[in-house]
Amino acid sequence: MRWIIILVSLAMIGTGCATNQVLQQKLDECQQSLSEQDMLIANKESIIRQKEQKIEDQKESIAILEKQMAELNRRLYISSTEQSLYDDRIRRISSSVRDFIKKQIRDERNFLTDVALEDFVGNPLISRGNTDDVNNMIVDVAHPVPSQGQINGIGGYFLGSCQIHIKLLRPVGNDYIVAYDKPIAVDVAGPGKQLIDFDQPIIARKGDIIAYYFPGPVKVPFDSELGINSYFKMGSDKYQSGNRVEADDIWQPDQEKRKYSLNYYGIFYTKVTETEESD
Repeated sequence: MRWIIILVSLAMIGTGCATNQVLQQKLDECQQSLSEQDMLIANKESIIRQKEQKIEDQKESIAILEKQMAELNRRLYISSTEQSLYDDRIRRISSSVRDFIKKQIRDERNFLTDVALEDFVGNPLISRGNTDDVNNMIVDVAHPVPSQGQINGIGGYFLGSCQIHIKLLRPVGNDYIVAYDKPIAVDVAGPGKQLIDFDQPIIARKGDIIAYYFPGPVKVPFDSELGINSYFKMGSDKYQSGNRVEADDIWQPDQEKRKYSLNYYGIFYTKVTETEESD
């Protein structure tokens, strides 16, 4: 009996040792797992700190860039203000120069008109007894270009605002070619004489003739039984630059003559003949 008790005791002691070994093994495994987790957490914290440092560095770079941008905006504002003042000054100077030149041109043109030089070609610009309808083409065959030169503008006695197409017709055989076609707008407050300068002169040859096409109301008066009979209705402009104008369209002897208050002006060069040179 005694031996049985001793054996049972030994068995129980052996079982307790095995249980302790299992527990110790589990404890060691838990400790190892905790160490690995601690290491993983430490790595994550290190990565977070690096990212936070990178964010701080980027914030610092952004702050520096914002300061640089503010400085650039300040300089740009100063430059823009200075340029605006400079541009305003240039505009004022240009406007003053243009006004001065225009005044000189007007004075010279008035001088030329007063002394009646031949630079003005056409009819006197006066009020007349009759008015026309609409869509009329007036070809001033009575006043061809006297010599080679340039046409600087037209004059008219206008009863009101209107549109005109100025055409330079160049003879080609018996017909004509539209060598130049320029639309202009006449804006007047009331009846009176108006001289309209072209933005660029028209280069003309001796024998060219001027035509005036009114696509709307003809706001220039005329006298009957005087002047030309070369005028006709034209609903739309079929004689644009480069088009041919038949002689039969211009010369219409069966209709009454008219003298319109229209002329043109410019600088024309008359060639001196050998006889005149010898004189």
